[in-house]
Amino acid sequence: MKVVLLVLDAQPHRHVSPEVTPVLAGLAAAGGRAPSGGRAVLTSATYPNHASFVTGTDAVGHGLYANHVVRDGRVRRAYDVGPSAPTLFDACRNAGRTAVAVLGDHHLVPVMGAGAAASHWPPDGVLPEGRRLDDYGYLHDAETIVPLCEAAAAPFDLLVSQLNGPDTAAHRHGPDSAAAVAVYTQTDGFVGELVEALRPAWDDTVLLVVSDHDQTTVSEAEPIDLQAAGRAAGTEATIVLEGDGAIVVGDDRLEGAWLRGVDGLTGTEELAPGLRFVAAEPGRWFAPAGTEVELKGVHGGLATRTQVAVVAGGHPAVPGLAFGLARRVPQAPDWAVTIAELLDLDLPTATGRSLLT
Repeated sequence: MKVVLLVLDAQPHRHVSPEVTPVLAGLAAAGGRAPSGGRAVLTSATYPNHASFVTGTDAVGHGLYANHVVRDGRVRRAYDVGPSAPTLFDACRNAGRTAVAVLGDHHLVPVMGAGAAASHWPPDGVLPEGRRLDDYGYLHDAETIVPLCEAAAAPFDLLVSQLNGPDTAAHRHGPDSAAAVAVYTQTDGFVGELVEALRPAWDDTVLLVVSDHDQTTVSEAEPIDLQAAGRAAGTEATIVLEGDGAIVVGDDRLEGAWLRGVDGLTGTEELAPGLRFVAAEPGRWFAPAGTEVELKGVHGGLATRTQVAVVAGGHPAVPGLAFGLARRVPQAPDWAVTIAELLDLDLPTATGRSLLT
C-alpha cells in the first residue's frame, strides 16, 4: 500500500466543483468526499493543522496552537519550536517504513517534524536558490510539483505533501475573488500531474486530499486591537493574534471576563487551562490599532474551520474510507490516525479517530 496525504493550503471546500477544480471533483466522484467538509483544530491556521495532520492530536496535544506560540515567556514562531508529540514520520522510521515529505511552504519541514522522514524537500526547510516564489515568498506550486511527482514515482510507503498556491491567492485577493478562483484551478492542474505520476501504482494507492483551513473575506471595518483591550483591562496574559482568531495565553487573573467588553467578538473557548481561544465576527480580524489592511482574506477563527476532505485511489481500502467520510465530519487529527491504521503504525499520543472505524 502507498498512502499519499496532499494538503491544498486554504483550498475552500465550497470551491471544489467540476467547473473550478475538475481533477479534484473527479477524484471525489470516483472515491469519496465529506459532504460538508472536514473540521480544523483551533486556531484554524496553517501550522496548527499541519501538525495535527501528522501527530493525530489537537493543538493542545502537539503544542502549536497558532503560527506563533508562547514558550519560556516569549512569543516564538511555531517553526522554531516544532510539535511536542510523535509524528507519522517518527512512526514510519520506527516501523521500518519509508516516509517522504515534499512541502511548498518550507517552514512546514520543522512544523511537521519532517526532518525525521527518509527524505524531505526542501532540504532542511531552506528555500532552494533560483526557484520561482509566490507573492509571499513561498515556493510556487509549479516548483513544488516537480519534486513531488519525482517522489510519487519512487518507492515509498507514505508521501506527505503540500501545495501553497490557494492560500497566497486567497490572502492577496480574497478567497472568493476571480483571481483566487483562477489559482484554485491552476493548483488543481498540478493535482492532476500528481495523479498521473501515481497512476502506475494506482491500484495500490490511497490518496487523501485535504485543506488545512478556509479563508474569509476581510471587511472594511477597523481591526480589533485585542492586545490594547487586554492592557486596558489589566490582564497579565500574553495575547497571540491569528487572523480572525486569537489565543490568550498564561496568567489571565480575570478569567476572560474582560473579553465581554470587547467589540467585534463572536465567542471564546477555553482550550486548556491557561489557553483561551477568541474568535472575531465574520469579516473582522485582530491587529494593533492603525494597522493598514493589506490582506483581503484571513483565517484562524471559527468561520474558517471547514477543510476539504477527499479520498481517492485504487486500493481496496478506499471504499471504506469513502464510507467513513460520508458518515461523519472528519477532524484534522483523524487523518494521522487513519494513516497509522492503514500502514500499521504506532502513534501513542494520538487522540483522533480512524475513518475506517
